[in-house]
Amino acid sequence: MLSEQEIKDYFLLVNSHAKKELGQNFLLNEDITKEIANSLSLQKDDSLLEIGPGLGSLTEFLINKTNKFVAVEYDEKFVRHLGLSFKNTNLNIVKNNILKFKDFEFNKICGNLPYYISTDILDYVISNFTNLEIGVFMVQKEFYQRITTKDKKDIRPLNFLLEYAFNLEKILNVNKNNFFPIPKVDSLVFKISKKKIDNNLFLELKKVLNCCFLNRRKTIFNNLKHFSNIIDVNEILKVSNINQNIRAEDLNLKDFLNITENILKVKNNKI
Repeated sequence: MLSEQEIKDYFLLVNSHAKKELGQNFLLNEDITKEIANSLSLQKDDSLLEIGPGLGSLTEFLINKTNKFVAVEYDEKFVRHLGLSFKNTNLNIVKNNILKFKDFEFNKICGNLPYYISTDILDYVISNFTNLEIGVFMVQKEFYQRITTKDKKDIRPLNFLLEYAFNLEKILNVNKNNFFPIPKVDSLVFKISKKKIDNNLFLELKKVLNCCFLNRRKTIFNNLKHFSNIIDVNEILKVSNINQNIRAEDLNLKDFLNITENILKVKNNKI
């Protein structure tokens, strides 16, 4: 694992610098890194994906633990560094934007998610990697608070999707002084474990949630009017026992599941 001085020397060598705006803050604490790796409960037959390995501080503790290990990194200089650092190992390095990565056959996923794109990455992961069993992610503490909040003013579709499909567990808090360069805020490591769910229902629920939160100030009825021309919004809300004049933020997961299940019944000609 690289020390702060070794990271500084690396950037001097490649005539570059860490880009804070891209979330390039490098973890220096080996104990924290080991705890993240251990939280994945890796087995030899697992397929492991690491998102944004950077200079490989976590990667080092994941090598040769699984039969399939892929790291997706967008920064070309980090791709070259990883290739040299982990040659003759089981690591396959892919230069790509994770949001464009299309190999979804992984059951374990980990990564340090940049704050500016944390929502997009987590949404992409839980929506596309249908074989996912465990994910362990480091994020800014504020982001974790947002995705677990029960405050209706701050709740978002992602909160409900996570509540439906996963058990969330906070692993540990990470003080900002454990990074170089030092970020402005503290981080947090959390784990998601997949529940037994209906994947078709999950995907339809996502569509319903995105539609219902299209305009937070509008009623559930006015937002759902944009969902599909094959459904009668009045009827769907009536059979779902939902007041059409309330807003999406006033509903709970059970309410959204009722709406979604009744929409699916209409699509399957069962209502």
